[in-house]
Amino acid sequence: MTAFAARSMLGVVELLDADGLADTHGRDSFTRMRDTYIERLKNWARAGDPWRLVGDNRFCVVLSGVTSPAELELATAKLARVFEQPYEYLGKSIPLEVAAGFTGMAGANLENDIAIRQASMALRVARSSSRLYEVYGPRCEPSAADERGLVRKLEAAVELGELELYFQPKVHAGFRNLLGAEALMRWHTSEREVLTPDQFIGVAERNEVIKPMTWWAIKSAISRLSRWPEGLSIAVNIAPTLLLDDEILAVVRDSLEIHGVAAQRLNLEVTESVMVDNQGTMFTQLARLRELGVKISIDDFGTGFSSLAYFRDLPADEIKIDKGFVIPMLSSKKDFAIVKAVIDLAHNFSLKVVAEGVEDEDIATSLTKMRCDVLQGYLFDRPLIIEDFEKRHIKQAAPR
Repeated sequence: MTAFAARSMLGVVELLDADGLADTHGRDSFTRMRDTYIERLKNWARAGDPWRLVGDNRFCVVLSGVTSPAELELATAKLARVFEQPYEYLGKSIPLEVAAGFTGMAGANLENDIAIRQASMALRVARSSSRLYEVYGPRCEPSAADERGLVRKLEAAVELGELELYFQPKVHAGFRNLLGAEALMRWHTSEREVLTPDQFIGVAERNEVIKPMTWWAIKSAISRLSRWPEGLSIAVNIAPTLLLDDEILAVVRDSLEIHGVAAQRLNLEVTESVMVDNQGTMFTQLARLRELGVKISIDDFGTGFSSLAYFRDLPADEIKIDKGFVIPMLSSKKDFAIVKAVIDLAHNFSLKVVAEGVEDEDIATSLTKMRCDVLQGYLFDRPLIIEDFEKRHIKQAAPR
């Protein structure tokens, strides 16, 4: 079936060079710039077209009833017009450039992982060819040779120190003091590109290279944590396949002992979706990790298939509400209700709640009134290199 034989088109739109824009124009300017980007995309989507954010700068939308190249051409022409005018800030005209990838699908399911993956592949092709958009097809799939080449580069990246951890602050919802940070991987390639995980983690997870990358991330995060004030913590993302590898227990335990870090200061984040097919096995592994004393966080909460039994048995300490619910919560009664219900239910099961995607003060205030525990998002800062993170946040958090 071709893309246009489907009843809808799922699209992923990305703001290009977001990190460069933030570095060039500063945090406050970039936060406002990003708000403008999201607002323009919301205006581009038609009433009734479901949408959500699937990354810090990625917008996912289902264009219902778009079933021909001509109809998609009309939609993308409108997208081009929406971003024709630059963003104006303090007398500066800043171009907001986007690229998009599309794939056909039945229905309007924004949680269709296969469709999102295909649209993301098409987006990658559009981005590399400097086109506004691309439609998913065989050419969007990396060849076996391409993937092997990328794996070799990733293996070299681990050896050559091309991987780097960026840090995004997590703050107390009520007092707004720093509680810690999430460590996020970036790849500084030999071609002077800075790649985010969505551009290489999928390949890494399909190959053994994900293991040394993740062990490096855990060890590096714990090493850095040992230099921070005792009250602060670090969260590290764990690939689902590695939860089934007993070596993770030794890596975590040995790293904590070597650096003299209390286990409860390390938070391992796993996505909710990994529980769907292997819930019993995953719960057992998470319980073993908790026995070491580390905290377990369930990431992207709300995008999987939760139930009350899931909550009852979940071996975790906190859940992170997916930003796709948090960002639109003040303009969407349904998203607001979901966020409130998740917070109340989690507290009833003695789980802390982290809201990611906190973009402005109104959202932060609303979450605080709901008794959300921890806030994370661009309101407080974007992911930063370690020097900038410690300069902006750790020195302020250190005891006088």
